[in-house]
Amino acid sequence: MGGKLRDKGYCRECLERIVKKGAKKIECVTCREVHTLPKGGINGLKTDFNTKNIIEFIQLQDSVKVDPLRTCIHCKKKQEASAFCFRCNDFLCETCHAFHASSAMVKDHHPHIFSLSEAEAANLTIQKLSSLKVAPRCQTHLEKLSELCCTTCGNLPICVPCTFGEHRGHNLEEVKSLAKIQREMLRGKIADLLQYKEKAYSLREEIKKTKDKLELNVDQESRKLQEQLDREGERIEREIHDAEKELNTRRADLEERMKEETSGRKKELEKEMRESRERYEQACREEQQEADLNFRKLKEKNNEEKKQLEEGLRVMNNEIQELLASIRTQKDENTKKIKELSDHFDGIVKRFENVTATADCILAAKNDWTDVQCIPGVCRAVDLLREEVKRDSPGMENMSGVKIRGLSAGVTVRGKVGISEDVESIIDLHIKESKYITDITSNEDGTIVITGLTSAFQASIAVITKTGGLQQQHIFPDTRGYSARCSFLSQYLVAVIYGFNQVGIHDIRDQSRSFIRLSDVIMNCPTNQLVTSVTTDPVNDHIIVGCRSRDVYVFNSKLEHVKTMTLPGVIKIASDIAMYEGNLFVCDSSGTGRAFAVALKQTASEVEYEFTKPMAGPSNWYPLSVCTDQNGYIYMRWRGGGGSLIVQYTKDGGQIELEREVDMTHNVRAITAVQTKQGEKLLLPTWATKKLLTYGLT
Repeated sequence: MGGKLRDKGYCRECLERIVKKGAKKIECVTCREVHTLPKGGINGLKTDFNTKNIIEFIQLQDSVKVDPLRTCIHCKKKQEASAFCFRCNDFLCETCHAFHASSAMVKDHHPHIFSLSEAEAANLTIQKLSSLKVAPRCQTHLEKLSELCCTTCGNLPICVPCTFGEHRGHNLEEVKSLAKIQREMLRGKIADLLQYKEKAYSLREEIKKTKDKLELNVDQESRKLQEQLDREGERIEREIHDAEKELNTRRADLEERMKEETSGRKKELEKEMRESRERYEQACREEQQEADLNFRKLKEKNNEEKKQLEEGLRVMNNEIQELLASIRTQKDENTKKIKELSDHFDGIVKRFENVTATADCILAAKNDWTDVQCIPGVCRAVDLLREEVKRDSPGMENMSGVKIRGLSAGVTVRGKVGISEDVESIIDLHIKESKYITDITSNEDGTIVITGLTSAFQASIAVITKTGGLQQQHIFPDTRGYSARCSFLSQYLVAVIYGFNQVGIHDIRDQSRSFIRLSDVIMNCPTNQLVTSVTTDPVNDHIIVGCRSRDVYVFNSKLEHVKTMTLPGVIKIASDIAMYEGNLFVCDSSGTGRAFAVALKQTASEVEYEFTKPMAGPSNWYPLSVCTDQNGYIYMRWRGGGGSLIVQYTKDGGQIELEREVDMTHNVRAITAVQTKQGEKLLLPTWATKKLLTYGLT
């Protein structure tokens, strides 16, 4: 009955078509393993007895309905079939059925005769069908039924003569006991697999969330760029308007001053007018010429500034359009990856349903010969599927985002950014578990994260509101040390260092974390290597870790070690670091205290420039921390004997733009810039008093 099924889930006809096309390997539809065709081709593959039983079950139910007239195996007459003998593997008419069921000549056929009157769905079950089936025939001695299983040859059914031939010395098992053992093994594996059912089905929902998040992030990033361009356009219009207004004011001032000077000169020359009218007129002409010259210079300067602003806006518009095109390209690439991943997860769910349904069918049928043939393959499929479902989702966080480099140096059209003269606000941080605040970071959405240490010097991480309220906090009980620093890698992932040499990634959505020890993943890394600072390069998906040495370690978002770099010899310790447009800003608080911009090469580094030390106060300044704002200005916390400063530097050379004094009673070490509805702000948490100082950027 039916075509012969092979053990990879294909019928013979399909296999023949595949082989005709030149295929040498076949993928199993159950476990997705790829198998090479044996020397005997498709004839060398085993029969899939479970699928074969199911097909025979369906065919028996349909056989009488479709065509009740069959040729009887005994009388050879074509008449209405009454039964099917599984020993003869053919139909019987009513007369021959009665003889077949009572004759002692075919006594061994009696348990295998099936009356077609029972072929209705309510009467015939796969279990009953299995009880009627006979043992498979020996592949070597086709005239004999199999009686034993050779487990050495993959549970191959064999007859007794085979035990004296090619299977001599092999491990032979009685089918009933072997089937019982394998059914128990399958039940255990299915029970284990079902523990991952929820995760297997949740993968598709996770894909949908990733796709929705990608759409949201693309929309947000595109809108931010367009808003930035619109703001710059409006600001330039205001600056041009103000410049023209100032030009008119200066012109009026020049005319007024010339009028006053001419009037004064007129009074001086009144006595001489009668004698020297020509001298007076010459003086007036000279005054007018000087005024005209000054006005022309002002107008030329005004026109040049206007031209520069308009050119800057044009260049900025072109680069923003390139960035928008880059966003669209990344969206298309990520959408393709998400589709591939979605198809992969759909395949996992289908395999889950397939393998559990197959196992249920096998266990329900209780056909010993089918079980010993099929269960080992199903168990392999279960093992492979379980391991695949257990595996973490491959980088969906990265697929939901788009990476945008900053605008090129000189492209952003802006005036100077100022720092408020005084601190705008001082608020209390309501973080009971942390005794000391060690670092602060923020993302583009304005989310603020701080790290700290408990009284037992355990590292902690917390998400806070802009008013100091605590949204969530997590203590790392397995850490001890004096270091805990943080830096946003993406919208939700925060790179963290803590303890003596631990580096981790903290997800602020569910407070999950993964971490490594430097000495466990980096060859020749000292076990006592103390981590001191961390920054991120989201564009390259890198986490950069500074230490109490000149070594800098680079990891990717999976915490895989990418490379180790050595800082230039003038730097002793990377006390704090920040990455911006390919440059690593390094604060070295050791020795005399210096700060540098370092260009990172493949494995080496070189100093681009050194930051100028503060001019005010004592000479023994040393840098504590560094950050940048959205316009590219650099802010550094300096401290010296009796003084504490915030220093603003230009992006293109480390020259000081502004200095702001910070009250020494506030022991401030860390600094970050955050975007608020009122504009960008500088945030400075205090070390022990748990306050948050805010300065405005104007």
